[in-house]
Amino acid sequence: MRVWVQYAERKFGVEFRHHECQVHLDELVATQSEIERVKYQLVRDEGYRADEPIMVYRGRLGTPFIVDGHTRARVKWDLGERVVTAIVLSATNVELDAEFARIAEAVGGGKPMHIRDVPVVDRIGEGTEAWAKRRAELHRERERGLARKRAASQQRQK
Repeated sequence: MRVWVQYAERKFGVEFRHHECQVHLDELVATQSEIERVKYQLVRDEGYRADEPIMVYRGRLGTPFIVDGHTRARVKWDLGERVVTAIVLSATNVELDAEFARIAEAVGGGKPMHIRDVPVVDRIGEGTEAWAKRRAELHRERERGLARKRAASQQRQK
């Protein structure tokens, strides 16, 4: 997440403001074309990152684009929830709004998709060796992220 923020700040010459709040799932516009089934099932069935806030960009034009957390948002939608906790980024650069709109249209095949419309797909093959490998990879990724957070927390306490 932080890497994307730094990249976008450099590319567009902006500095993001951010705050945490509840956002309505039915308003969220996707910036990815599909959701990986193995990850979807980890979030839904095992709570993998389920309680972490998603990241949303809402610029001057007001459209809320998902930056990170498509799977978590879709799982919540499918479970009947209609709001999600998000870190909402904002900036005054209209170019960024246009870039997100372009991405959303591209991944939606010419028309932006809301989170409820993003397909959950199995490109690996549930139950295969590749599926097990991807699950393990996601768990390792999660552990590395937790270790980084612990280290950063310990640094702040010093």
